[in-house]
Amino acid sequence: MTDDRIKKFVIPNLPYLMLVWFFGKCGEAYRTSPSKDALRKLMDCIGSLGDTMSNPMPSFNPFDLLIGLVGAAAVYSPNTPFKKQSDFLIRLLLT
Repeated sequence: MTDDRIKKFVIPNLPYLMLVWFFGKCGEAYRTSPSKDALRKLMDCIGSLGDTMSNPMPSFNPFDLLIGLVGAAAVYSPNTPFKKQSDFLIRLLLT
């Protein structure tokens, strides 16, 4: 009985968790880039994203968690133009 409850809670929220993880990893790449300038930091972030993604464990740094939550909320807000595309991508990933 409890397995059914867990499945009913986890399965619908899995796309949110995946987005929080992805945007958290982007925040970690931004935070660990050595540059001081914001534009240079973004460029280094893109370059070091592969190194950051090599470790599948999420970062629990408050900055990374904040970026993860804000990014997932931005993608899943009801008025976003990315709602249809994100739903399609999530369905594609889960099948």
